[in-house]
Amino acid sequence: MDSPSQLGRPFWVLWSALTATNIGDGIRLVALPLLATQMTQNPALIALVTVFTYVPALLFGQIAGVVVDRVRKRRLIAFSQIIRAAVLAVVAVAIALGELSIGMLCAAAFLYGVGEAVADPAAHAMLPRLVPARDLSRANSDLQSGQIIGEMFVGRALGGILFAVAQPLPVVANALLLAAAALAMFSLGGWESDSEHESEREPEHGGAPGERAGEHAGGGIRQFARELADGIRVVTHSRLLGVMALLLAVWAGVSGAFWGVAAIYALRDLESGEIGFGIMLALSAIGSLVGARVAIRVIRKLGAPSAGLTAVLVSGASIIALTWTRELWLAALLLAFNGTAVTLWNVMTITIRQAAVETNMLGRVSSTYLVMARLALPIGAGLAGLLATATDAPTVFFVFGSVLVLAAAVLLPLLWKQFGHSWPRGHDSAQKVTAR
Repeated sequence: MDSPSQLGRPFWVLWSALTATNIGDGIRLVALPLLATQMTQNPALIALVTVFTYVPALLFGQIAGVVVDRVRKRRLIAFSQIIRAAVLAVVAVAIALGELSIGMLCAAAFLYGVGEAVADPAAHAMLPRLVPARDLSRANSDLQSGQIIGEMFVGRALGGILFAVAQPLPVVANALLLAAAALAMFSLGGWESDSEHESEREPEHGGAPGERAGEHAGGGIRQFARELADGIRVVTHSRLLGVMALLLAVWAGVSGAFWGVAAIYALRDLESGEIGFGIMLALSAIGSLVGARVAIRVIRKLGAPSAGLTAVLVSGASIIALTWTRELWLAALLLAFNGTAVTLWNVMTITIRQAAVETNMLGRVSSTYLVMARLALPIGAGLAGLLATATDAPTVFFVFGSVLVLAAAVLLPLLWKQFGHSWPRGHDSAQKVTAR
């Protein structure tokens, strides 16, 4: 990681807050389903708790993007963390009183998901205000590392351990981590730059700052709808953003397909047992962490266009190769390669997006990407389930891995020059994309 002197204290405060939140997310992803199993053995009801976490991004993602672009990002993130902590506190009290139900868990998961739908694009939109464009790639790499370590390693392990000690403990721990993260975000108030203050007052549609403020204060539906449409238009009218979003949707669908049948593959085809499946998950996470740490070196060595092509092809080839793999160690190694490729792509494309999109549009653009990914994931998982029922898990890997490779062959040539022009080498090197 870079030292605080290189990226600055505001970035490291943001990193600390988001990493604490990610640890809490890992705890929650383990704890809530385990709590559900204490009340029902119905797999559909248990899965429903997880489903309700992701529904808000689909329902409110675009709306959240407009809100993100209207208000101070640090405050929005902090308040979303406080609200999620309060929701978890209610769950902890319900556990202690013996009043927790599946319906309450689903409601808590839904409200938690609303907070995530707001906080995630706000964090993406806030980062370019804290670090210069030339440091965006390093900052994104460090944020990805914190997310992977926090959620996949520390959080999930803590969730299981704390639940084994006492059922309320993981919920309380998650709430405390969110509260600490909120305090960290509020502490950024003294570090906001003058440019951030000005950018948030900057008129978006050519009007005077006072006129825009009046429109926002009035909260007119027409103005809100116009801003909502502008966010979608920026993505659909830009070849760079539109093609990246389309490839992201394909990749998310492939990822949903893989994880939808991964457990079946591990238990039936590899005959690895639950421990073997855990090893596969661990290697995938390690690969993701490696991807976050080597992303910048790979991009500098190959150039952004070639690095993007390499990432997609390695991911697709790794998934296809699972079709003929019946050895646990080889499957785990392939998943590590896939994790590295996915994170390399994420670091590069998030950095390009932040550098190419005007700061007063980043919330809406990031929300559009989030909605597309969240929509594609369950679609891919559902299609994979149907295909696996008619065939088997290895066939799913071959079909969906081939889809990803085919998408790369069709879409990446459209991005070749765009990637080269938009990779940020300094404050003004990226070609800006604005609403028209």
